[in-house]
Amino acid sequence: GAGASGIIAARQLKAAGIDVTILEARDDAIGGRLHKVCIAEFPPGSGRFVEVGGNWIEGLGNEAEVNPVYSLAWKHDLHFQPTDFHDVTYRSNKGAVDQAGFKKRFDEFNKMAESLEEMAEKREQLNLVDISLRAAYRMAGWYPQDEMDDSIEWNSFDYEQAESPDVSSFWKTSDIKTFKHYGDGSDFVMDQRGYQHILEAEAKSFGCGYGSECLQLGKVVTEIQWNFVQVHCKDGSVYKADYVVSSVSLGVLQNKDLKFTPPLPDWKIQAIHSFHMATYTKIFVAFPSKFWTDQTQWVWYGSERRGEYANWQVLDAKPFKKHFGGKHVLLCTVTGEIAHRVERQSDEKTLRELMVVLRNMYGPSVPDASAILVSRWHSDPLFRGSYTNWPIGMLIEEFDNLIAPVKRLWFTGEHTSMEYFGYVHGAILAGNRTGNDLVACI
Repeated sequence: GAGASGIIAARQLKAAGIDVTILEARDDAIGGRLHKVCIAEFPPGSGRFVEVGGNWIEGLGNEAEVNPVYSLAWKHDLHFQPTDFHDVTYRSNKGAVDQAGFKKRFDEFNKMAESLEEMAEKREQLNLVDISLRAAYRMAGWYPQDEMDDSIEWNSFDYEQAESPDVSSFWKTSDIKTFKHYGDGSDFVMDQRGYQHILEAEAKSFGCGYGSECLQLGKVVTEIQWNFVQVHCKDGSVYKADYVVSSVSLGVLQNKDLKFTPPLPDWKIQAIHSFHMATYTKIFVAFPSKFWTDQTQWVWYGSERRGEYANWQVLDAKPFKKHFGGKHVLLCTVTGEIAHRVERQSDEKTLRELMVVLRNMYGPSVPDASAILVSRWHSDPLFRGSYTNWPIGMLIEEFDNLIAPVKRLWFTGEHTSMEYFGYVHGAILAGNRTGNDLVACI
């Protein structure tokens, strides 16, 4: 695959003088889950493209340990803009509310979250078993009381991990290593070449760019024979090799889209199905005119159902305004079961639901939207989800089995990064590790 892990693994192998062929299922672009909308402009006629996949360089500010995505972004002149996730206005289903009360409760949640680091250290010293993040929240004194509390919690955790605290590991998600190691900053990618540009440029730099013999587009892999390596594609082509590196997502591994011959051993299958593939769905909505009065980068909504249309990024706010050229665009994000429902239903139904929410927030004069665009990673057979989350009680041995090769079949991807699963830099570091390990093996 030609996502972040696949490209970087190929780079390491090529650097060691090893002959590499990259098989990419898409027929028009590399980048994997870094993917701009190529089929249409958004809003239509604007001349602007939007990212339906990864959008941020997350974990910035630590000069002693630089995020590898940041290094690639500077190397290939990617355009991005610092963002402030605390620049928020809260609105309920009755419209504007007292922001002082919201800020007070938001501060209380953040103080509780900061206290979890000490709790985690004590539990590790005592060698206690993992618990859910929900249990840890309660032990630290956090009990959501109303829709505002639910919104604060969802936007502070689910919006990042794409699953709820109820199913997430306290051990692996309470102290997200990305921000601890690389810094608290996050930059929003706003480049008309797309976030995928860093992978396109990197592939070109080692001879596997568009048009090269070592990059084969439109190759949907249907079967991998791993005793004596043969890779079969949907178009009937067959590739023989000494080794094969699978960089398909955890979601693809968990489905029947890809056949392994012989079948993978039970220990590998158990590990694959023990981790979670989460879904993070982006809904871009354009309007003929601006109706919101908030000057913040985000507006959070207190919905009756936790996480239902609770996060709105204002893409004509000052940091993003230049990119969208005065177009009036909001980006709403949903995760989990709500994301699955939104993917299944029509865009027209989703838009009707969104308009009810917006008119609850801003009143009946909100104009009808002029366009909508919904990402659908969960239902895409090339991905089957957005990124990995670490469930409760998972053992290190299970993770070791997840990343372990099976004879001549190797595995890489963001799901094979123990510290940075779910992140672009996790995918890059995993690809780097897999490539180097395979070079050493060869």
